[in-house]
Amino acid sequence: MKTQTRPATPPIDLTAQAYRHLMHTLIALLPPPLEDTPEAALTRNHAAIARIAALAPVNESEAELAAQCIAARAQAEDLLRLIRLHDNDINLVIRLNAQYAAMVRASLAAHNRLLREQQQRRKREATSSAADQDEWTRHIAAQSMLGALETAPKLLEVPKQETKSQPQKTETPKRRQEPDYHTIASVNARIDAAMRAAVPGWQPPAIPGLRKAPPLPNPAGGELIQANAQRPGQP
Repeated sequence: MKTQTRPATPPIDLTAQAYRHLMHTLIALLPPPLEDTPEAALTRNHAAIARIAALAPVNESEAELAAQCIAARAQAEDLLRLIRLHDNDINLVIRLNAQYAAMVRASLAAHNRLLREQQQRRKREATSSAADQDEWTRHIAAQSMLGALETAPKLLEVPKQETKSQPQKTETPKRRQEPDYHTIASVNARIDAAMRAAVPGWQPPAIPGLRKAPPLPNPAGGELIQANAQRPGQP
């Protein structure tokens, strides 16, 4: 029985992935070129890459600081262009000048931070043991994060629960239960009871051809009333 061997998983070049993501982020942060053409955008991107390379970053962290420095510097240059374009509007020029100063400070802060990190790196590179330890630490950290990314548990789909619609509860007080009347005689009896309660001494009018039904209980009181309900010939 032949055993099937799995194809070897190609190694992931994390450095290339990090630089690719950094370039996409930088292009999104750069101000648009003066000419809206693909050639002008390509020239702008190449100029930004050349400026970052001039800061001599040797790892992903230094490259990110260099990109922040160049992006802030490019934004400051674009603000200077807007100041020259709107030099007649003094209020707008004041606001643009404040934004320009903020971008220059941000660019200088990123540059100074980059210089400090490069200085610390050179000091550690002077000792071979420290350099080897740093390289091994970066390797272990990258592999650990890759392993955590590949073995991340997938989110389980929560089954939908069928909810039965419940009738809305009314807050009205319960009414007094009354007996159900299903005959014409009972309806007439209720009418007679209501008329007697409203008009003392009221008597129902006599209708020829009808005979009186046996007395029924009065729902409004305890008296017995007569209901004209049954026609001749009915049992």
